[in-house]
Amino acid sequence: MPFSMRKLLAELTGQMPKPAPLFDPPVLTPLRKPIAQSTIGLFVSCGAQLPEDPPLGETEDISFRLLPRDTPLSKLVISHKTAVRKWAEEDLNVAYPLDRMKELEAEGAIGRLADTAVSMVGSIQRYTELLDQTVPAIKQVYDSQDVDLVLLFPF
Repeated sequence: MPFSMRKLLAELTGQMPKPAPLFDPPVLTPLRKPIAQSTIGLFVSCGAQLPEDPPLGETEDISFRLLPRDTPLSKLVISHKTAVRKWAEEDLNVAYPLDRMKELEAEGAIGRLADTAVSMVGSIQRYTELLDQTVPAIKQVYDSQDVDLVLLFPF
């Protein structure tokens, strides 16, 4: 049976989240080079951030924070107050797999992990603003690092 995040949240919170809008299917872009030669960017929606950064809102916050790869996970805080955050609090690699990605880089499975990851909170329904304002700014972050492929870790 396929996994349903909506059903999980309903079980944990006792209420069903609003349905997401229907989007056209994504246009798949072929990789320009093998993953073992690619620079990989990370995008997480657990709201991980540096403690000195302005706090992310719990929901509906279309801003993002940058996570330098040399920052130990133990130094980060999680702003997203989702019902499933307990797993990320036990091991942040569940929501932001920085250590696992560094291992893949060391093994040569990926070419290079980008120096900076992008973090936001989930629970956003401001879709037009998100697509018009936030997404282009995030793309600039990845473009500035010559990222070939972005891995998304929804939370």
